[in-house]
Amino acid sequence: MVTSIHAVVLEPGKWDALLRRIGDAIGASSGTYQLRDKVSGKPLQWHSYGHDDSVIASYARQFLKLDPWTAVVDRTPVGKWVAEHQFFDDAFVARNEFFQQFMLPNGLRRIIGTRAFDDGRHEALISFQRGTSDHAFNHSEAELLTRLSPHLELACRLSTEFSRLRMQAAVARQALDRLAAPLWVVDGEGGVLFSNQAAETDGLPGLYLRHGCLVAEDPNVHMRLLALLQQASSRQAQRGALAVDRPEGGRYTVLIAPMPADSPLVADSRRPLVLLMAHDPNASEAQPLEVLAALYGLSPAECRLAALLLEGDTPAEAAERLQVQVSTVRTQLKSMFWKTGTHRQGELLKLLAGALLLKP
Repeated sequence: MVTSIHAVVLEPGKWDALLRRIGDAIGASSGTYQLRDKVSGKPLQWHSYGHDDSVIASYARQFLKLDPWTAVVDRTPVGKWVAEHQFFDDAFVARNEFFQQFMLPNGLRRIIGTRAFDDGRHEALISFQRGTSDHAFNHSEAELLTRLSPHLELACRLSTEFSRLRMQAAVARQALDRLAAPLWVVDGEGGVLFSNQAAETDGLPGLYLRHGCLVAEDPNVHMRLLALLQQASSRQAQRGALAVDRPEGGRYTVLIAPMPADSPLVADSRRPLVLLMAHDPNASEAQPLEVLAALYGLSPAECRLAALLLEGDTPAEAAERLQVQVSTVRTQLKSMFWKTGTHRQGELLKLLAGALLLKP
């Protein structure tokens, strides 16, 4: 039984079978597990056996808010099992809307349940039921359930935490996959532990995967890449940047930064890890610079200047390419500082680069 309880932590789909197994041990005809949000009272997970789907839907839609049993369990210490006859006698059942409109019409009368878990934000309620002609759950059956309570509480706690982590990981993955820029997490030798969708589908010219490692096609560039990876994964970890020339002209930059030592990825791998993110001016140009105008109210001229600065041009170089005076560029920069709430060129470029990295 205990092994079955622990199995639901990694396989939530086994809750139904676990409830049935516990229910069989105490002679119950049905059982439910409900994980709910304590603020809203809404169920976050629901598992059961012995109930038709229509019964579950009816309870959630109409009778959950009328259930007097929930109020009883909410006042009961975590892990303590209580039976309905301790609170609801025949007179109460005869006049109670929940029993008269839901329980009895569905052939249910007897209940035993507990608040199996409560972390302040979520709580798990477990209950078992018997029919209208069955006797109440007795003391020995409650004792058996009480012996299982510590294992059930641990399973509920771990299940809730794993569910939260799975959701958090899914959201993080979606956010990283929205980046237009390729991104990798690698070790000191370039071994790839994680890559986002842009890295997996588009990649970058001159960089490719070989035997699970990120490799630069040009031997000289590859040597510089390895040196920067070793620098970023050393004890005195330092950031770096690698400029890579395109075969067709132009270049892109790979930003290299050590990952924090308290990162879960670093802790799990038991070695220093490095984050690589590419800034490709060609890719940025393919995206509408209107996003900058929409986000920060930049003028078309300021957007064109931003694109050149993000490629690495100095204000003087940008002025030459735009065929304007350097003073004009500096005036536009001041306007961009004001519109974006920044104060220095580096701060401005960091903000704008982040906006251009998002896929439209």
